[in-house]
Amino acid sequence: MSEEQIREAVARRDPGAMTWIMDHYAGLLWKIIYSILHKASTEDIEECVADTFFSFWQNPLAFQPERSSLKNYLATIAKHKAIDRYRKLNRRSELLYEESIHVVETEDTLSQIISREEQNDLQQAIEAFPEPDREIMKRRFYDGQKPNEISEALSLQVRQVHNKIYRSKKHLRDWWMKRK
Repeated sequence: MSEEQIREAVARRDPGAMTWIMDHYAGLLWKIIYSILHKASTEDIEECVADTFFSFWQNPLAFQPERSSLKNYLATIAKHKAIDRYRKLNRRSELLYEESIHVVETEDTLSQIISREEQNDLQQAIEAFPEPDREIMKRRFYDGQKPNEISEALSLQVRQVHNKIYRSKKHLRDWWMKRK
């Protein structure tokens, strides 16, 4: 089967052509993706391989046999899918790391250092915040909700929730320093 015939068969939605492509190129794509995502889970790599085949299945006419081979075309798609997945995984791990640091700092600062009386004063200061800042702070620090959960519950963008938490914490810090 020539590459032009394969392309036309996939464009006609011939599952046999796609099976042939997967049988011939899955190993190569796995190696390419693994070289970029070597620290990712097997599921992430398999999903990336599947995304590569799906991308070709969705738009087989984008492949132009006169410009490159099918092998090179699929390898390029796989490389770009793996890079996108790598960025996504790193972004997620950075957010989890930042949230874990934030929770530890909050627990240390608010629970272990502040006396009972000071906790009551802090609660009153939070109660004085306007909505939705008050609700965001309660959900974040008393209920332990994550910013994405808060954004869904209050119909706000996650970025807005992060900004409001940051500003509210700054306000509390300033208020705290004035008290001392």
